[in-house]
Amino acid sequence: MGTKKKRYKKPKETTPELNVMPFIDIFSMLNTFLLVSASFIGLGILEVQVPFFSNSPDLKDDKPTRSLSIRVDVEESNILLTTSWSEPPEDEKKKDYKLDEEGLEQFHQDLIQLKTDVPESDKVTMFTDDNVKYDQMILVLDAIKTLKETDPSLPQPEDSGSGQDSRNPSRFLYNKVVMGSVIL
Repeated sequence: MGTKKKRYKKPKETTPELNVMPFIDIFSMLNTFLLVSASFIGLGILEVQVPFFSNSPDLKDDKPTRSLSIRVDVEESNILLTTSWSEPPEDEKKKDYKLDEEGLEQFHQDLIQLKTDVPESDKVTMFTDDNVKYDQMILVLDAIKTLKETDPSLPQPEDSGSGQDSRNPSRFLYNKVVMGSVIL
């Protein structure tokens, strides 16, 4: 037998095939997350009213505005209501109430009477002692701010046509309650 030479076949040179599907999947996911997490610019128009400057003197009312200041001091067992006017005659009045159901009702009725007498007053400043409990403070706040269904309707001030609270201002006794002694 003869020696046969084995021939080695030369492998065919093929170009490697590049699989791009995983890259497409990754980029499509990245695009999705980028679009979802991007904050789009919202264009809005702000109307600003700028006062006009002039050399003419300011027009001021000669009558000073007189306003009623209402102060409520809440202590552990009683409430002190102090009212005074900002301009003379100041006419300061003080009333003391027990911090119970009957005292709170009388306090609420007196506030309704104040609002009836001076409808343009809309702010009450409330001061509390350190030993006043939260639930007592909330009861006093409710008596100051909220009108009950059984309470009479109150006269609204003359300028109440615009700029009022959109949450039905006729159901509030005093719209603004300032906490004067809050320490955080």
